[in-house]
Amino acid sequence: MLFEVKDLAGDTAAIAAILRGLDANAKVSGDAAAGQIDVAAQLTSGQVIAALQAAGYRASRVSEPQQIHVSGGSTCCGSCS
Repeated sequence: MLFEVKDLAGDTAAIAAILRGLDANAKVSGDAAAGQIDVAAQLTSGQVIAALQAAGYRASRVSEPQQIHVSGGSTCCGSCS
């Protein structure tokens, strides 16, 4: 999951510690220049955002999960053949 974190300023290690308090196996990588972190954890995006906000970071989800396309199912747009 990709998140934008305002004023990241290289605090990736601090953010990783916060998230590992909720999921010991959380993996966090960051790009301070872009102000983004990538989180691989057994947490929902809401849990990640809430934990970061509680620690004083302003965070928002950058990417949303893509739906799995099921031909003929409820996610089918009908444009493929």
